[in-house]
Amino acid sequence: MDELAWSGATNPVLPGFHPDPSVCRVDEDGDAWFYLVTSTFEYLPGLPVHRSRDLVSWELVGHVVTDQIDFAGIGDSGGLYAPTIRHDGDRFLVVCELVGGPEGARGNFIVTAPEAAGPWSAPVWWPEATGGDLSLLIDGDRIWAHGARQTKRQDWNGQGEVWVREVDPRTLALIGPESVVFTSAVHGGIWTEGPHLYRRGEFVHLVAAEGGTGRDHAVVTGRASRPTDVFTVNANNPVLTHRHLGPGAAVVNVGHADLVEAPDGTWWAVVLASRLVDGVDLLGRETFLVRADWVDDHLVLAPGTGTLVPEPGGPAASTDGSQPADRAQEEPWVAVRRLPGEVVTPDEDGVALRLAAGAGPASPTPAFVGRRLLAPCSTITLELSAPVGDVTEVGLVVRQSSTQWLTAALRPPVSEHDGGLLVVTRCVDGVPQDVATLAGPGAGIVRIGIRGRSAEVSWEGETGARVVAQVDVGHLSTTVSHGFVGVVVGPYAVGSGEVGVRSLRQAPLLHPGVA
Repeated sequence: MDELAWSGATNPVLPGFHPDPSVCRVDEDGDAWFYLVTSTFEYLPGLPVHRSRDLVSWELVGHVVTDQIDFAGIGDSGGLYAPTIRHDGDRFLVVCELVGGPEGARGNFIVTAPEAAGPWSAPVWWPEATGGDLSLLIDGDRIWAHGARQTKRQDWNGQGEVWVREVDPRTLALIGPESVVFTSAVHGGIWTEGPHLYRRGEFVHLVAAEGGTGRDHAVVTGRASRPTDVFTVNANNPVLTHRHLGPGAAVVNVGHADLVEAPDGTWWAVVLASRLVDGVDLLGRETFLVRADWVDDHLVLAPGTGTLVPEPGGPAASTDGSQPADRAQEEPWVAVRRLPGEVVTPDEDGVALRLAAGAGPASPTPAFVGRRLLAPCSTITLELSAPVGDVTEVGLVVRQSSTQWLTAALRPPVSEHDGGLLVVTRCVDGVPQDVATLAGPGAGIVRIGIRGRSAEVSWEGETGARVVAQVDVGHLSTTVSHGFVGVVVGPYAVGSGEVGVRSLRQAPLLHPGVA
């Protein structure tokens, strides 16, 4: 299926950088709600919680991590990895791994909240829980934690295993012995990740991922009678992957599934995957929906197709497949290693922002707030005025990491007869290079149009509109950068003091070949 088939489709159900999805269902006063959480790595607020009635249309209700965790020392694509959300009948529980961070506040932890919107508790750390990608099985009045790690005895490089251990429901401490219940679904399988256990009838089922988070990513399954038994692997593994479609597939990296049963008795899975345009995955890993079924008490994903499809349907009267024209306005602001409120203050109209100037995009804590890029072919616009005073640069950044980014920024005039500059800068592997300039731009609108790996930077001011640069942005691809995040776009300011910006907007191009 080609790239255009996925433009404007229902799948992904959470577009943009929303990897490692985990989902649970909560029945509230006769209504069923689905709740979903995804990884955020170095961005804050962390671990967005979305809810839905049909698994297709999602609304943001809050974030799990705000100010409970110190993000000092978190590197690019470090931070919050692979959360799992569950509900025990009284409260929500989320387990997650913090990669990096200060001593004593890193590794695996659990938090709880009475409502999905929060407030969420301070973390209870599990230093004895090795590995990562933790999950929880609520089995009656008992809770079983489980996670993935590399085996001590590596029969082959990257061989993984899944461990299980009980959790005290009151203290949330790990108790009792640890059991290793699973060791790679197939011989030679590597990087066991994202394990989840489910009680269904007489069996406890295991769903996990293998093959790494790239092109060989896959979903594997097994089953046992008890959570602590050794799981028998499914002979049909892997039960879902796109690796057999080749490198030219429009959707790749399929894996990391979490299951949920709908009130109508149907089963569904959320998985991560990446859309490719021109061979690059600027958006990173997104959340897709896929139908699940059971045959002879073994899981079948994507029955009848074996792959993800643009229109997966849903367990209830779903949406008509249409998407809002401007989904950027549904996205919250995020910032790097700190909360957006430390950087930006919205004006009363909610459109203009007062941005506190500081360090540039290469800094560990840039003066930047952004929103996820939501479509691989998009136009992003921002209204700017030339900086004054101690602000030396203000502009729009398309950010993959502190070493991979693209900016279009205004710099102040050096004299009263100088109108300043619009400068386009491309940073590859930590080396920034100015690729184009426009003299005397004044105030206006900077526009970056992205079509796969190509970006066109233009400026619209008092004298009209003109193209400033054509730039290759393949370096912002998650695959190329070797990171885990997708592209985030937004305003930044360098220097000290404050500067105003207006109307960050992004509009998807449903037909990428048409301007």
